[in-house]
Amino acid sequence: MSVEQTYKWYEKASSMRELSLCLLPYFKGAKANQSMSLISHLQSHGMLRYWSDGQKTMKGLREKGVFQHVNKEERLLKKRWNGPDVPIIILPVDERNRKIRAEFGSKSGLAFRDKLFLFLSTHISSSSISAIITHEYNHVCRLENMPKEEKDVTLLDTIVLEGLAENAVYERFGESEIAGWTSFYSEKQLEHFQNRLIRPYFELRRQDGRLFSNILFGKGYYPDMLGYAVGYNIVKKYLSSKKLKVADVLSLPAEDFIVPML
Repeated sequence: MSVEQTYKWYEKASSMRELSLCLLPYFKGAKANQSMSLISHLQSHGMLRYWSDGQKTMKGLREKGVFQHVNKEERLLKKRWNGPDVPIIILPVDERNRKIRAEFGSKSGLAFRDKLFLFLSTHISSSSISAIITHEYNHVCRLENMPKEEKDVTLLDTIVLEGLAENAVYERFGESEIAGWTSFYSEKQLEHFQNRLIRPYFELRRQDGRLFSNILFGKGYYPDMLGYAVGYNIVKKYLSSKKLKVADVLSLPAEDFIVPML
């Protein structure tokens, strides 16, 4: 893996459009006229929207030694999970976003099979940065071990993906760094949600429509962060019952995590 020196992007660019051109090499087949759509996609996952604020944040991240810290963390995680080498792209987080502040602790990320993005603030601790890279790099490792095309990935695959990643954070840091949504609901509520709200849609795919993200994130009439919370609970119970670690189950099919209904 390599931690890209994205602070240099902000030093050389003078606008979000110029910055967007730096992203093109990381998206195979992307054209120059698509670069701003890449920025929009990243912003929908937590990237800062304001250019001048972003310049200040990136300067602060560099001065705090965040790039060196992330580089150290990636070496540790690669060894822990025998993971692949992928570029890590650090960008400023949108702290004006209430959900990102309240539920994600002013940090966010986005993982692909071949790269990962970290959206960070200068205000968060080193342990919080370690937690988000743990979560996102676990996604990379899980995706590498999941032999499915993106179009075939189901809702069950996705909630287990998220559950594995946050259980990986729990394994490293305990409750001090796990996301707030892991404790939104009681065990009884989670079982009800799993059986009544999610199980009928296990095979749903992202391209099937809005219902996928509504269930995953808890939009509309669904409980907040529904898919994430249920996924975390599914994986946590499975690991506990089998006395396993996240590293032991990175290639396990999502269906194997589910206890059959009586």
